[in-house]
Amino acid sequence: MQHELEIEKNVWDPLNIFHITGDYKYAVIILNSPICLKHNLMLQLWEKAQVTITVDGGTHRWLNYLKEQGIDVLNGSYSKYVPTFISGDMDSSSPYIIHRLQDIGSKIIITPDQMFTDYTKALMQLDLYIKKENINLHGIFVIVENSGRFDHLLGNINTLYKADKIIQNIQIIQVASDSLTWLLKPGFHRIKIPDILLRESNWCGLLPIGAPANQITTTGLKWNLDNTSMQFGGLVSTSNTYDKYPEVTINTDISLIWTMGIEPLMNTINDMENLSMNVY
Repeated sequence: MQHELEIEKNVWDPLNIFHITGDYKYAVIILNSPICLKHNLMLQLWEKAQVTITVDGGTHRWLNYLKEQGIDVLNGSYSKYVPTFISGDMDSSSPYIIHRLQDIGSKIIITPDQMFTDYTKALMQLDLYIKKENINLHGIFVIVENSGRFDHLLGNINTLYKADKIIQNIQIIQVASDSLTWLLKPGFHRIKIPDILLRESNWCGLLPIGAPANQITTTGLKWNLDNTSMQFGGLVSTSNTYDKYPEVTINTDISLIWTMGIEPLMNTINDMENLSMNVY
């Protein structure tokens, strides 16, 4: 049984985000970044999550996003959109908003420690919460766009590198409107590639951030690596794509960042949304 679990946690399926099944348990974390996901996907992700978290200014981002859909959480009528808890140092939050959300069901966790980012501290608090509540999660979807300040972007990547020491054996995927990003730890990984991304030869990349990788072997990519070394200042695998196989495999001796475009998947969701509106 332990061997099966070890294999399973190294299998990555992006469709878990787009077609959520009842047996897939996950948390949603919203960082202080624009929320650009289409509302039918974002609201579904939130509604079906076991735990929902907004991080400091991400709380205002979430409330404003909901207002654009005609949803006013603060009037007390939409309890399902109230975060399970709100964390952060609260330097980007209105005290009135935070207290109002507390009144209607959110737990407020102030984390002033400046040695960690609010994102990192949110993972720490999530780990404490799921252990206390005996919640088993398969994944954590972190809603954050890859835009804005470059130091924030790198800070988010740094949190992915720290995450396994904070909250173990749970896949963490950063979800943007045009891409997914996550950390591949040393070992063998399988990534399931949706058909539409294969048909449109969508982009993907492998990045050895922080340290050289000495032995990387892949299958399923247009430009595969065969026991190859990668490092910044040398070879890195950017602007890669797929070789028509429904699965990419990666065997690595060091932690790597995997990132992949999802624009065709998002466009499919948009088309379905427009069709439903026209039918209505």
